[in-house]
Amino acid sequence: MAIEVFNGTSIPRELATAAMEFLWAKWKALNDTNDLNIQRLTEECSYELRANSIHMVSVGDDFAYVYVGEAIRAAARERLAGSLLSQLTNPLKSEFADVYRQVARRMAPAFIRYTGGRSQSGQVWQRLILPIRITDSTVMLVIYSELISYQLEVYEHLFRTAPDAMIIASPISNDVGHTVDGWIVMMNDRARQLLGFDGSIGNLRLTQLPQFAGVDIWGRLYAPKSAAAATPVTTADFDVEILRFPHVFGLRISPKSGKLDAKEATLVPDSNANTAIQPA
Repeated sequence: MAIEVFNGTSIPRELATAAMEFLWAKWKALNDTNDLNIQRLTEECSYELRANSIHMVSVGDDFAYVYVGEAIRAAARERLAGSLLSQLTNPLKSEFADVYRQVARRMAPAFIRYTGGRSQSGQVWQRLILPIRITDSTVMLVIYSELISYQLEVYEHLFRTAPDAMIIASPISNDVGHTVDGWIVMMNDRARQLLGFDGSIGNLRLTQLPQFAGVDIWGRLYAPKSAAAATPVTTADFDVEILRFPHVFGLRISPKSGKLDAKEATLVPDSNANTAIQPA
C-alpha cells in the first residue's frame, strides 16, 4: 500500500500536530456523549480547520466530495467538489477508498500519511479521517489534512553541524549599495568554536565580533556577478569566502595557514610557561 495507516486509539505522539490532536479529542468527547454531528465537530475554534478540511459522504461503496477547503483545492490537480472518489485520476484513490470504507464500517477514526506526486523532498501529507453517522446507510467523513515539511529541521541540523565554519547575515548597506556590515541571523557550531563565541546572536552585527571589527566593506553583494562585483575580504587570522543568497549573505571562514582557532589556542601549552595560550 502506498499510504501508511494508523487505526489505533490516538495519533502517534511523534506525528501528532496540535490541530489534529484537538480534532481527535473533540470527536471522541462528542461521540462518547452521543452529541456527535457535523456542526458540533466543525464549529469555530482557535484552529483554522476549514481550509484544510474535506467533507465526504458515502455513496454505496464510493464517496462523494461535498466540501473542499481552499488549501486542499489549491493542492489538488483536479476538481474535487461534486465528484466521486472513483472518478478521480489520483493514483492513490483506491488506497484512500479502502481506508475510508474501513472507517465508515468501524465508525472509528484513522490517521494516514503519504507523499503526493508533486510533493517536494522532505514533505509528507498527514490526514485524519473522522466518521459521523448521518443515517443507517450513510456516513459523513470529516477529513483534515496537513502538509508537513521536514526540510527546515534537516537544513538547520546540517547547517549547525557542518564541518565548515559559516555565518549568515542580513546586509546593512550604505547609500551607494555597498554592504558595510550585517545583522547576524545564523552561526553554526564550527563558527562559534573558531571565533570563540558562545553568546546570543540577537541584535549582533558582524563588526561586533572582534575578528571582523576592522572590516568596513563586504562589497556590492547584489551587483551582477563579475570581477568587480565583490570586494575581497581579508582579516589577519582568517580566509573568508562570501556566499551570495537572494536576501542574505554568508561567510565561510577558515584559519589561515599556521593560525589556530580560539578553542584550540586555549589547549596548546606554552613552551615557556605552564599555562595555556589564550586567544588574541
